[in-house]
Amino acid sequence: MLTPDYDRSIVNLISALAGSRAPAADLYPPLAQLEDARCEQRPVALLVIDGLGYQFLQQFPDSALARHTVQRLTSVFPTTTATAVTALALGVPAQQHGITGWFTYLRELGAVVAPLPFMPRGGGGYYSDLGLSADQMLDAGPLLPSLNRRVQVSSPAYISDSDFSRALYGGVSKAPHQNLIQLFDQLTAGLRQRRTPLVWGYWTELDALAHQYGSNSPAVIAHFTEIDRLFERWLTTLAGLDALVLVTADHGLIDVNDDQQLLLEQHPDLGTMLRLPLCGEPRAAFCYLRPGAQDDFEGYFSERFSDLFELVPSVQLLEQQLFGRGEPSPRLRDRIGDVTVLAKQQAIIKDRLLQERPF
Repeated sequence: MLTPDYDRSIVNLISALAGSRAPAADLYPPLAQLEDARCEQRPVALLVIDGLGYQFLQQFPDSALARHTVQRLTSVFPTTTATAVTALALGVPAQQHGITGWFTYLRELGAVVAPLPFMPRGGGGYYSDLGLSADQMLDAGPLLPSLNRRVQVSSPAYISDSDFSRALYGGVSKAPHQNLIQLFDQLTAGLRQRRTPLVWGYWTELDALAHQYGSNSPAVIAHFTEIDRLFERWLTTLAGLDALVLVTADHGLIDVNDDQQLLLEQHPDLGTMLRLPLCGEPRAAFCYLRPGAQDDFEGYFSERFSDLFELVPSVQLLEQQLFGRGEPSPRLRDRIGDVTVLAKQQAIIKDRLLQERPF
């Protein structure tokens, strides 16, 4: 299993950008590749392209993005948007921020929650309608407002002012975008401001298309080609600004074959051993077991799915520092269940609540 390298991960990239304001540079040192980049003394653009992994990019060696690649980074664990985007924004991984996947069990709410929309798994009302705030889920505060520079975040209009975005980015200037051209225009305008600005762009459509059609589908390749074309054109508009342009993904993507999907609805005996729905994400599922069910749960996997999954006591992942280094978030242990199902090869495990559409 490929594990995060917390000396050359997306968190180390943020430590380099934050400089003296990095929240945990002793644990996650600044990325060595940026040691001489003068990150704090010049305009900086960070463009996060959701899902644009290194392996995908290597299929297009003649692309502008591939030609400008200087280093392969690892993401964080679990390797999913909810955990990784939070790490990018706050400068620390799940070990400190506490968001452990697309679905996270929050004992303080008594529910399995989808953190990004900040609502119960399976839908329903937003927790913000109950007077709660997404920052109450987090054990780390927003980093960007603490930087001694002008900061602008350009994210899709549909999430720009969401409760979770406010928790991640604090009160910095926001520039919602409706399309890719508008995103690059906003980044350019932000870089032309005074006081060595930091502009932060976030593009979600590549990831969305890959989930819908597959990571090597014609739709995804066509969209990547458009991103690359506009990226190369954008660089030419920045001549003379002495700007540092950084591009990263939050995570990569793989495609999953039908015969490597474990759907719990097809294994009701397995489902009865769980006291909560699956948490985390489909390649790292945190399982909360009924008392006395652990031996049967492990035996079921050992007999039927040993080629697809590995079962690990969740506390062992903490000991192996997969979530990060240093003292863990005080709520992290509650959010990783009893046993973690780790996928091998291209496998995933999924369950479905009654109100959720079939996968």
